[in-house]
Amino acid sequence: MRTASLLSFFLLMLYATLSVNAQSKVTKEITGTVTDTKGAAMSGVSINEKGTQRGTVTDANGYFKLRTAGRSPVLVASYVGFEDLEIKVGSQTSLAFTLQESTKKLEEMVVIGYGAQKRKDLTGSVSSIGADHMSLGGTVSNVGQAIAGRAAGVQVQQSDFSPGAGMNIVVRGGNSINTTNQPLYVIDGFTSDNGSYINPNDIENIQVLKDASATAIYGARGGNGVVLITTKKGKLGKMLIEADGSNGSQSLTYKPSLINGTQYQSIQNAIATENATTPPFNNSFPTANTNWYDLATRNATIENRSISVSGGDKTSHIYINGSYLKQLGVLRHTDLNRYSARVGADKTLSDRAKIGANVYAASSNSNIQKYSGDITAPLYSILTYGTNIPEFNPDGSYYRYLGKDNPMATLMAPTNTSTNKLINGNMFLDYDIIKHLTYHISVGGEFSQSTNGQYTPLSLVAGQANGGVAAEQMFTTERWLVEQYLTYKYSIGDHSLTALFGTTNQKDILQSLIAGSKGYSTDLFLNNNLGAGATAYPAPGSYKAEIKLSSYFGRLNYSYNDKILATFTLRDDISSRFGANYRHGLFPSGALAYRFTDEGFIKDSKVLSSLKARVSYGITGNDRIGNYAYLSTFTNYNTVLFNGSTLSTGIEPSGLANNNLKWESTAQLDFGVDMGFANNKINATIDYYRKKTTDLLLAVPVGQWWGFSSQTANVGSVLNQGVELGINTENVSTKDFSWNTTFNIAYNRQKALALAQSIAFISSTTANPSGVVSAQEFTRLVPGKELGVIYGYKYLGVIKTGDQHTTEPNAKPGDPLFEDLNHDGKITPDDRTWLGNTNPHWIAGFSNDFRWRGLDLSIFFQGAFGYNLYDMNRLVLESTTGTAVLDRWVAGTHENTSVPRQGYFLSTYGSYVNSRFVENASYIRLKQLSLGYNLPAGLVNRLHFFEGIRVYATGQNLLTITGYKGTDPEVNVHAGNNPVGGTLSGTAVVNGSVSNIAGGLDFNSFPAFRTYTVGVKLTIH
Repeated sequence: MRTASLLSFFLLMLYATLSVNAQSKVTKEITGTVTDTKGAAMSGVSINEKGTQRGTVTDANGYFKLRTAGRSPVLVASYVGFEDLEIKVGSQTSLAFTLQESTKKLEEMVVIGYGAQKRKDLTGSVSSIGADHMSLGGTVSNVGQAIAGRAAGVQVQQSDFSPGAGMNIVVRGGNSINTTNQPLYVIDGFTSDNGSYINPNDIENIQVLKDASATAIYGARGGNGVVLITTKKGKLGKMLIEADGSNGSQSLTYKPSLINGTQYQSIQNAIATENATTPPFNNSFPTANTNWYDLATRNATIENRSISVSGGDKTSHIYINGSYLKQLGVLRHTDLNRYSARVGADKTLSDRAKIGANVYAASSNSNIQKYSGDITAPLYSILTYGTNIPEFNPDGSYYRYLGKDNPMATLMAPTNTSTNKLINGNMFLDYDIIKHLTYHISVGGEFSQSTNGQYTPLSLVAGQANGGVAAEQMFTTERWLVEQYLTYKYSIGDHSLTALFGTTNQKDILQSLIAGSKGYSTDLFLNNNLGAGATAYPAPGSYKAEIKLSSYFGRLNYSYNDKILATFTLRDDISSRFGANYRHGLFPSGALAYRFTDEGFIKDSKVLSSLKARVSYGITGNDRIGNYAYLSTFTNYNTVLFNGSTLSTGIEPSGLANNNLKWESTAQLDFGVDMGFANNKINATIDYYRKKTTDLLLAVPVGQWWGFSSQTANVGSVLNQGVELGINTENVSTKDFSWNTTFNIAYNRQKALALAQSIAFISSTTANPSGVVSAQEFTRLVPGKELGVIYGYKYLGVIKTGDQHTTEPNAKPGDPLFEDLNHDGKITPDDRTWLGNTNPHWIAGFSNDFRWRGLDLSIFFQGAFGYNLYDMNRLVLESTTGTAVLDRWVAGTHENTSVPRQGYFLSTYGSYVNSRFVENASYIRLKQLSLGYNLPAGLVNRLHFFEGIRVYATGQNLLTITGYKGTDPEVNVHAGNNPVGGTLSGTAVVNGSVSNIAGGLDFNSFPAFRTYTVGVKLTIH
């Protein structure tokens, strides 16, 4: 009986197993499309068969295809920001359904420092930028270009337009005079000094932390704001391959108006005759008509290729991307080639443990030029060289005039390359120790290397004199970072609590090596064989520094009844950058918010749908000062010890120690209101902030009895205050058509509150514009003024024959006339005044996105208002080759003009910093116009392996509305590297670093251009 029972049980189990196996073999192919409530196709929607590992994602047309295991499967469709939807398939094989936008849209998670929060629970000021804004038609080479105009209060300005050029990003106005105002970059939890250079195609979203409540968790590095970058990760579903390729062309938006060779020769001879000197050109001179600017520039091309593989299941996700960017510069002999790759993966090991890793590598090489605001830059000679000089000799060699190389020779012949390599990565583990308590540890490293090589060939004057000159500079940085923290989350009743406590340890190693030689027998080696030179030149040099940072941080988030929100943060940084007396730095912050959404007046309102008020206050810092600035470091020094002795080698102190040196400190107060209208179809955020930065890092003049002229100390303060407004609207939402608008505008006003007692002012100087006139003071900072105010003379016009010009007794008719502001009867430096600020008071962005069936159109405008630039290019052109010289003052025949007789180079009172060249640079720019089309699903399905095909065309910098007449209103060449502080009894060098008061100069900047791009994106399953 027992045997029969066991046999019966066995047969029953076998039957059940066979039945299950038979059912599991039943397969059913289901196709369908997913749209939102507007009728727009939704790409990237996860479609999974409930209870199985089977799944896929929708393509660019919202189409999916899935082979299921059951006869009557249930599908689950999910997408961030939308309600999950379960679909009972039944006997259907083709589906069409709509996802509803989540009524709890504010439930979406936002990345913050060391964690994430629901958007509705944020108490700080955070701006978000999605992946759809990370690319501007394939021309974006860094993060700054992608976010320009996208976030309220974030100013992005290019120093030049050269391929791969860096961006100057400032959040809520600059805090510092002499240290960087750049924000801190954090990529997937790893802090990187190279964050702005990662491939924008890899980015999923960016969060810009702006107020102290959001940034204080980063302590001494959070004072300039924090940019959190989250890279793309694999999504649930089958593996997808996305290939994106685009090609584009670039053309100049500005060309200077130049005279021809005949005109130039005639004018130069006439000026010499007027000055009773010998005319430089006689009848036998081989006059040419050479437009050097046309020869030096071109219509350039750009190529962008990217391929990615992504996918995942319920426990694992992976994303792999490889990209290639090739950009030729519109200035000849400039280009950029960059290869990059990224791998991101995570694995859920159990209900309690999850691991992951992110690795990024990039390699780029460029041909570069010098774009500085001085006469050594190639663009200076391109703009000012005589247009009557030919480019070549009859034998094909470059023509020389008066023993000097012509502009094309100095542009094309030298070698000037830059090679950059970057690799960074981190691994992490999340482990739930007990219920509600999670432990996180991440370990990461970064290595970057920049190698610059130069060679001046024998064919150039300088190369011929030295037998060829080669040099190479190598700079490397290493960073090692270990971070770990505990997160405790607990809720009971109406109370919700999240507590965070962690530590971080970081070590940076910086090294440089410089070597060179001259005296080569051939140009073949370029800079690749320094040993082939006969003499070391310049002298070799090397440098190494180690910087350590250890920190403890904590944050407490509290919520009562989902209405009252509070955040408190404290960080203790221990930095080797600062003196022994201030090695520790404490940075606290607190924030409160109240959500009115459930209040009766909100529920009963037909207009207002959500409302939250925020207030925060906290202190953050800026520790990015020179290495070992608090120490009395040493440098080499050679001297003769006694008469007749040989040169002895030794060392000497290079700076005065200061054990009290510490970080710059920024205290910020923020009031904010977040509002939703018309069922959150209109969302608006407005913030008022006031931030005061104290303990500025400046070099203060000291008595010479110390053996030094200055000492780095914490002195002075700067105030920034302003208002930000951001609006997002859903204007039209129908089945076939949608229209969304995003608008942001911000106002910031800045002023210095105090400097050191021994410093009356801090100023910057320009380079000399001709090699004849010496450098002049360009900007000046005094308490009560903002950073970067142009300081100079007020221009009144040209002195005419017979005019009384007693204020300029040594001037001649035809010289420039300036205003005697102090009425002392003579023009002196005391007659200079404030001519215009170089930092915009207003910045704005305005985008409109339209969708009609498979078509999409995006229009994005960006603007800046209330600032000036100094058009120094115009100054030198009026004195040399610009068509304005045709309007120059000529005695008796042409005196009714504003152009002096020979520009500003040689006139006695021709100080070239004057109001004539200060121009209003406010502008509105059509930054991007993009049109795309997703091929219909029915057509794509006929092509095997393809799930989506998108074609697009993009234009960048298509139209600029401005009154500025120079190169471009966005240029920002720094005028000088050595700001000078005026003391009560003279002047002293304040700092050797680039000063933040010295921008706003348009001189020798890389030519601006517009870009047209076409491309195609393929999604392959």
